Amino acid sequence: MMCIHVEIGFSFKWELSDDYRELALPDEADIGLALRTLAEHFPAVQSRLFAGSGEVRRDVGVLVNGGNALRRDGLRTRLSDGDRLTLLPPVGGG
Repeated sequence: MMCIHVEIGFSFKWELSDDYRELALPDEADIGLALRTLAEHFPAVQSRLFAGSGEVRRDVGVLVNGGNALRRDGLRTRLSDGDRLTLLPPVGGG
């Protein structure tokens, strides 16, 4: 087992208990499994992270240790013990 640190940039993080910040995962887990596990433990994040089809919403930003996961292997990016997974809301403006 490994433990990763979770940071959530969405305002809904206030609806979660403080223990969302550490997530235990099996060794060799990837971002997709981390997000599904987070949603299982904290159902309030389900609709904010996942579309009706079960896919991660396209407007959710996902970083691992500060780097954009899309520039790696996306949701298949492997995680390591102690990694920091950051979830960011959509950014818009003009």
